[in-house]
Amino acid sequence: MENQKRRKLLIVLFAVIIPAFMFQFIIKGKRAPKIPIDKTALFDEKGSKINISDNKGKVMIISYFQSWCGDCRKEQPELEALQQAVGGEEKLKIFLVSDEDWTKINTVKDATKTNLTFYKSEKALKEIGIRRFPTTYLLNKNGDVVESKVEGIHWNTKEIQDEILKLNK
Repeated sequence: MENQKRRKLLIVLFAVIIPAFMFQFIIKGKRAPKIPIDKTALFDEKGSKINISDNKGKVMIISYFQSWCGDCRKEQPELEALQQAVGGEEKLKIFLVSDEDWTKINTVKDATKTNLTFYKSEKALKEIGIRRFPTTYLLNKNGDVVESKVEGIHWNTKEIQDEILKLNK
């Protein structure tokens, strides 16, 4: 009798609980949260406030990063290469956003040797819903999210280049 109870418990465990856990933390966890574009102010290195919404009419990528994140550092040159592949900043505006101090942000900028512009979030990224890094969004000219990746660094692909070119028509 005791063995039957254990067997039933194991069946429930393998049939229900483990798949639910996998969905919650593996599959669902890779989805980007809703873009927090209006939840915080952004500032450039000079301290000027930047409104991403002022760039409507342009295809944009917004990437939230942390200085300690190795994948973030790998993603940034990939984003710059993507920008160049589709025709430069006129075709794709990129915002690299962190909540860290400028010393740390500039360390990343120097290490990645990119010519992209970095921004500082007024609020902590966790406070606006960004908890995994990099979290990156591709937005169309209306500011709608077309593609998003969490912990994904491979943006400079033929498929994404083609998508950006279509979005610019």
